[in-house]
Amino acid sequence: MVSPHQIKFGKVVFGNDAVSKPHKVTIRNKSETTLITLLNIAAGGDFTTVNRCGATIGPKSKCSVSVTFQPVALGSRDGTLTIDSNASNSPSLVKLTGGGVAAKK
Repeated sequence: MVSPHQIKFGKVVFGNDAVSKPHKVTIRNKSETTLITLLNIAAGGDFTTVNRCGATIGPKSKCSVSVTFQPVALGSRDGTLTIDSNASNSPSLVKLTGGGVAAKK
């Protein structure tokens, strides 16, 4: 199980290496007996991840992934965090949205 299912980063200045504050996504293994093997965790679009999970999540355990937004253009920007694993509901998707805005003069 993944939460949240959507992250809205708001407006971030385009250019000058501006990056949003990180947002945390939690991955939970609700099983009492089965280990989850994480195969791939990746963000698309103008979003990047820092994976704080190992290769597996034990029964009744959780881990987190941080996601940041760095717009590469002005305007509305969309992406998806995809978490692939051996879980029956894989892949898990998190919708990512943000806006690139011009710097104030």
